[in-house]
Amino acid sequence: MFTAQIRLKVTGFSLLCSLLIGCSQTPRQCSSNITTTWPDANQQVTQDISILTSVKFQGRKTATHGARLTQDYLIKRFTEMGLQPWQPTFAVPFSYQHQFSTVSGVNIIATIAAKTHSTRWRVITAHYDHLGQTARNMYPGADDNASGIAGMMAIAAQWQRNPPLDDVNVMIVATDAEEPGLYGSDALVALLQQQPQMDIELSINLDMIGHPDRRRAIYMEGQHNLADFALIEPGLMQQNQLCIRTHHTRLLSGRMRKSDWLRASDHYAFHKAGYSWVYFGVPPHAQYHTPDDTISTLDIDFVVAVAETVYQMLSIDKLTKAP
Repeated sequence: MFTAQIRLKVTGFSLLCSLLIGCSQTPRQCSSNITTTWPDANQQVTQDISILTSVKFQGRKTATHGARLTQDYLIKRFTEMGLQPWQPTFAVPFSYQHQFSTVSGVNIIATIAAKTHSTRWRVITAHYDHLGQTARNMYPGADDNASGIAGMMAIAAQWQRNPPLDDVNVMIVATDAEEPGLYGSDALVALLQQQPQMDIELSINLDMIGHPDRRRAIYMEGQHNLADFALIEPGLMQQNQLCIRTHHTRLLSGRMRKSDWLRASDHYAFHKAGYSWVYFGVPPHAQYHTPDDTISTLDIDFVVAVAETVYQMLSIDKLTKAP
């Protein structure tokens, strides 16, 4: 998650407005007993996160040896699943200016073609880069964002085995350079804008989906981009008993702390370009951006439940609002 863009606003007015909005909504009943249905998904998600957070991968900082090992691993996994590269190869390089230097990043992009010829596309993104390592510490980035990458690959594997829609193409993108400034998603969107024949219906971004708070809820932003979200939300929650919250708010010292989640991760590039988007993630926690963000702190069942919920959402034919 891109730290620099999380802007905090702590005011009594914000608290009052939030409380008033909350009072006007019908409370959603959430269960703490989530369920999962995909066989072997827990094992594969555990394996993916364990490998991505291992010492060998050095915290996956952009333009490092650890990043190159991560790229190789993702390409290997995409190939094993039978996914196809969008361009001649899965690896799509880009460059950006950062701290007076030109830095090279690499997005890993795969596709699942529709059964019937179609221009309809839905995009799933999750960033694979993290903070790397220093002389004293290695930052594994289990939740941020090996969890999102593992969840995205679980969705891709399920869609490849059992595509629920015959006329929808799916693009799977592991983005690079999210941490220093969302550069990978900016590069991705710039490429998509050069493809007028592609009808990008929706982008779903997964960033930190493995460390739920005490309410065991996945938080969602961008629901305004969906058609009739109020009607589909109960069904999404019913399948896995996964609680979906649509407001990123939390109390801090008795006051409401609000974050600018629009600019916090890769969905912002899609927003700026006018594409419909949805973001799933959990709030920052004590292990966020520390060496303690390890797989031992994650809830693997929660990761799989989020992946199943996103897959269920993507399976809805008329998902977004008409242009």
